[in-house]
Amino acid sequence: MIKLPLVDRLKFIVERQFVKGAGFQLLVVAAVIGLISLTGGLALRLGGGGEGVADAIWWAFLRLTDPGYLGDDEGAWRRIVSTVLTVSGYVVFLGALVAIMTQWLIARMREFERGLTPVAMRQHVVIIGWTNRTLPLLRELVGSDRAREQFQSAFGIRRLRSVVLSDSVSAAQAQALRVDSGLGRRARHVVLRDGSPLEEEAIHRAGCLNAAVVIMPTDFARADSLVSADVATIRSLLSIDSRASRFGQPPPLVVAEMQDIRHMGMARSAYRGPLEIVASDDAISRLLVQNVLHPGLSAFYREVLTARQGNEILLRRAGDLAGARLKEVAGQFPHAVVMGIVRGSGEETHALLNPPSATRIEAGDKLVLLASSLADTQPTRNAGERLSPIERGSARRPLRQGARKHRLLILGWNQRVPNLLDEFGSYADHRFEVRLVSSVDVAKRQEEIERYSPRAARVPIEHVRDDFLLAGSLRATHLEGFSSVLVLASDHAGSEEAADARTIVGHRLVDSLLAGQERRPQVLVELADAANEGLTRVAGVESVISPMIVSHLLARIALQPAIRRIFDELFTAGGPEIEFRALSEYGLRGGERFGEMELAVAARGETLLGVQAGPESRLALNPPRDQPFEEGAIGLCVLTTMEGRSG
Repeated sequence: MIKLPLVDRLKFIVERQFVKGAGFQLLVVAAVIGLISLTGGLALRLGGGGEGVADAIWWAFLRLTDPGYLGDDEGAWRRIVSTVLTVSGYVVFLGALVAIMTQWLIARMREFERGLTPVAMRQHVVIIGWTNRTLPLLRELVGSDRAREQFQSAFGIRRLRSVVLSDSVSAAQAQALRVDSGLGRRARHVVLRDGSPLEEEAIHRAGCLNAAVVIMPTDFARADSLVSADVATIRSLLSIDSRASRFGQPPPLVVAEMQDIRHMGMARSAYRGPLEIVASDDAISRLLVQNVLHPGLSAFYREVLTARQGNEILLRRAGDLAGARLKEVAGQFPHAVVMGIVRGSGEETHALLNPPSATRIEAGDKLVLLASSLADTQPTRNAGERLSPIERGSARRPLRQGARKHRLLILGWNQRVPNLLDEFGSYADHRFEVRLVSSVDVAKRQEEIERYSPRAARVPIEHVRDDFLLAGSLRATHLEGFSSVLVLASDHAGSEEAADARTIVGHRLVDSLLAGQERRPQVLVELADAANEGLTRVAGVESVISPMIVSHLLARIALQPAIRRIFDELFTAGGPEIEFRALSEYGLRGGERFGEMELAVAARGETLLGVQAGPESRLALNPPRDQPFEEGAIGLCVLTTMEGRSG
């Protein structure tokens, strides 16, 4: 055994005492001051001072703590002792005391900045984790007047306040809140708290059990991560449920994102309270497939799912409208489009979209409205403003006889691809042929697809292992022969920024190879970071921003859980779908007003949502009924009803 020198052992002992905190450090300083005062008093007595021992020690203490006494002393010995005491006072009393107090104050300030104090709030929103979903979520909740009004109405509070629980609160996060243009001055209503949801103390710190709703978004997850984002979410649900059970409180409403729909069962079994789950892989896959089938659909979802301006899908309780027929009710909303109703409660809730106008509204129903403000969801009291009844039949559009061939080029690979292929396989009236270009091992891809579902494995796929960023590789694929080109955000990159860098460069390469071609396929780009949207705004290119769409879904479901049933219906093969149709299909030629177009579309058993018009084919959703559309109108955005889904 090696024996340390005495000096090192003494240093170690002193170190262990000083790390005990400011209180113990002050006690040590006080002991040193007392020892110096005693030594100085005894030295004065040894030099022949006439004071008693107690007076001498008091004399030494005064010189040690107050340098002003130095000039009052007479005699060489007394002045020497006084000088030594005064210098010691500067070092020990002032220096050490100020250093300890300053260090303690800085530590307390850092602790306050980290947010280690439990919040004293009730009926607030808790967002678990600082991810690429957090800022869009806060913009939807805090920065949106519509969301704040809905939240205040639903929970009976005067001010919407939110808490973000982050694994590591930093000044950079606080600065990101302050400079975010979507939040503005309302960023001061956002409270940051440090901690992991896996810790019960952090759950207490964020006030989860007192919250109106807890939102649990996931982060950008690498495919090779040992602990997936879904595993962390399920563990967090267990922590909140356990703490609620320990304190005998009902668990709060939780809106959680799962990246893999196959984990939903485990998540539901982990939480006893009200739980709404958004399966982001399934939602984004369905949206991508719908956009492949209906080019231009991204414009609709960009407005209703990602924008704080423009139109949005809103719910309104039927109230005193119960008992009336839908055609009579629709006329009372002159500035909104009635898309249908939501009926039932809890797990029995279901959406009836594009129903016949003869449908009776029942007590407890909620109207589904496409509107630009909450004020437009209030029925008008003025009979002169009401619309004429719209007759809509119950005709359903049958699936096409015979599958239509659709050649699809997918560039890139992520964990969503098997789900995407499964969704393609659910459309019985389409026959998809897929060419998949990625640097990921082909055997690994095939294994994941076959393991996901038999339907995904049945989709014909030509696997190519190559880097699609190489121009020669893409040139050999003859892009013009495909119906659609889908550029995916890779989860094998280190971050969402790196994933988007590959996606954007790949999109630019595709665009350059298609330049001058007479036939151009549809190009659809998936982005992992909303900040990069402007880099893909090229004519003929559509983009889907996954985090913004998921953030909006989480925010909307937190405010009105029934909204999830609406998007489940819209994103699924069969049943209600949004399509773009030519005016000629309804006997229209252009020049008609929106209200006239609405009647023509309703006669076919469908609901008109908007019009594609203008030189850039911009989509005008829910325009004024008296607005005419001249020859610039090239298509109609309609809500239709398709027959069954394949198994």
